[in-house]
Amino acid sequence: MTASADIAVLDDALTEATAFVRDRAVALDKCQTDVRVDIAEFGRLGLLGAGLGDTGIGGIVTAVEQIAGESLAAAFSLWAQRMTIEYVARAPEPIRAAHLDELVSGRRIGVTAMAAALKHLAGLGDLPLVGAPTPAGYRVSGPIAWASNVFPEALIVFPFRDETGRGYVACTGTDSAGVAAAPCPNLLALGATSSTSLRFTDVAVPDGLVITADLAGFCAGIRATFLLVQSAFCVGIARRALEESEALLRGLGEQFRGDFDALASTRDDVRARLHTQAAAPADADGAALLEVRLDAARLAVEATRLEFVLRGGAGYALSGATNRRLREAAFLPIQSPSEGQLRWELSQYR
Repeated sequence: MTASADIAVLDDALTEATAFVRDRAVALDKCQTDVRVDIAEFGRLGLLGAGLGDTGIGGIVTAVEQIAGESLAAAFSLWAQRMTIEYVARAPEPIRAAHLDELVSGRRIGVTAMAAALKHLAGLGDLPLVGAPTPAGYRVSGPIAWASNVFPEALIVFPFRDETGRGYVACTGTDSAGVAAAPCPNLLALGATSSTSLRFTDVAVPDGLVITADLAGFCAGIRATFLLVQSAFCVGIARRALEESEALLRGLGEQFRGDFDALASTRDDVRARLHTQAAAPADADGAALLEVRLDAARLAVEATRLEFVLRGGAGYALSGATNRRLREAAFLPIQSPSEGQLRWELSQYR
């Protein structure tokens, strides 16, 4: 199949996926369903493995951006699934053979618990999971402060350290002995993502489930994708909010045209940087990656607030899409890496 044919197939699949998510967005927001249905559909359409292993990640960035315009919950879980796929794709062959096809097809859900590793490597704390060596591998104990897609029989990819402080990445199932998930808290707009904390108590991690003993090298390889696909769902919700806002710049709404124009200019700039970096993520400068992630999250918060103000009283109704986007975007400044972490990391480049 030619490159142009590949793009056409991806476009058709994304059009179908977007319509699927659009029809389910309200039910997801009300937690009448959950994102496993969406992930299975993304897998059926071939979106989960789009461009996997290519030098560029423009396909998955575009997909996440577009899906986020319909539901951040679906786009967020798509990000988590794709990152789990990225991790497993870099694993030794036995792990790939056991798990990759199920993840890419959407038959198995993936849980990314790697935020603690990126925070640790930035110099902001130790890894909370600790592995004690055994003849066959490790016994891992400790907390995972936050993870999403925590569904039964999902695959968790997580970092841990041994007693010397050396960092590893490994995988296990949510149903493994010693893995306990806290009850999911009530969340603004993201309840359908099954996001919660986990605790490991002497979880057996045989050598065959260790993805790498080089935590720093592994994270260097996935960091750009991690940040850029996050940036994509920030840009996606911001674009949709600004599209809705533009139609409301009449009457009293004219008073906000300057605000809209400024945000539209920021949208164009952030989106251009996002897609430039997605075309060659390995070449992206570390500070530039952090800047696009920070700017995208800020843009989403400001764009959804503008839509809310322009919509007026109707935007206050929980059942409306404007209200949902405002609640969805409220999560972005605290998602790991949080706005505080991003600012701190950027300060180290100056």
